[in-house]
Amino acid sequence: MSPQEFEARIIAWARQQSELEALVQIGSRVQPGQSVDEWSDWDYQMIVRRPARYRNRNWPAQIAPCWSAHFERTERAVVKLSAVFEGGREADFVLLSAWQMKLVCCAMRHPGALGWYPPVLRRGVHNLRLVAKPGYRVILGGAPWERRYAAMEIAWPVPIFASEDLREHTAAFWRHAVWVAKKILRSELRAALRWQHVEMREHVYALLEEEARLAGRNPRPEARKAERWLDERRLTQTAITTGPDQSTLAKALLAELTLFRDVSRSVAESHGFPLPDYSAVEAWLRAELAKVAGPADRG
Repeated sequence: MSPQEFEARIIAWARQQSELEALVQIGSRVQPGQSVDEWSDWDYQMIVRRPARYRNRNWPAQIAPCWSAHFERTERAVVKLSAVFEGGREADFVLLSAWQMKLVCCAMRHPGALGWYPPVLRRGVHNLRLVAKPGYRVILGGAPWERRYAAMEIAWPVPIFASEDLREHTAAFWRHAVWVAKKILRSELRAALRWQHVEMREHVYALLEEEARLAGRNPRPEARKAERWLDERRLTQTAITTGPDQSTLAKALLAELTLFRDVSRSVAESHGFPLPDYSAVEAWLRAELAKVAGPADRG
């Protein structure tokens, strides 16, 4: 089954769904300038009248032989079904309520009313623009949904990174760093490895994104395409080796402390924000980690 045949199967299935108001493709396959290869997945927004009807794992098999299907709640608080089809082809289907999407698209046409929108509606507009503005294709839904998504071209205020954001990220990072360090020192190595990747990196990359944005680059969320928007120094600093070994994990955490200290200072100085002082906790972390990291990593 070729990629074209696979896409044709998805569209043919969608045409048979009476609950479906629109099918919109997003992601690298429809974003200008993106490289697409055999490993690229397919991303769709399924705009339906009753999303609950599709919250089961059975319907992907109607498209093609399906090896696996599971649901998850994304960082943007929407439900997504991710399916792996025969041949290793992957497709993500974000289930969206039609009435809510109509409201979000309507709000997107009136950026001047931003101050009047409730936070949940502002987040809805921001999230839609975040995932769809880089490139989308209305496959089903016709002119009404084409017009709704065309509001993406209207200028919209860019969310401002505030001093409070810096305070939140730094506080969270250093708190998690202490937790990870204790796990390393206790030899709870797999817990330390998981927490370092799941919790600490979120705050590191939030500041790396802001630093890149301030430098005029176009960062992507969740470290996507980071190899394209990190500068050479940050590429080197983020090449951190980890593994379930006490010394390796200690060295990795020491490197991450340096990276976070550097990027938080960079963002604070660029914005003119005060940077909270975490030198005491950093000194304590370095002293404790040096006990297991090895002489070369004591600084």
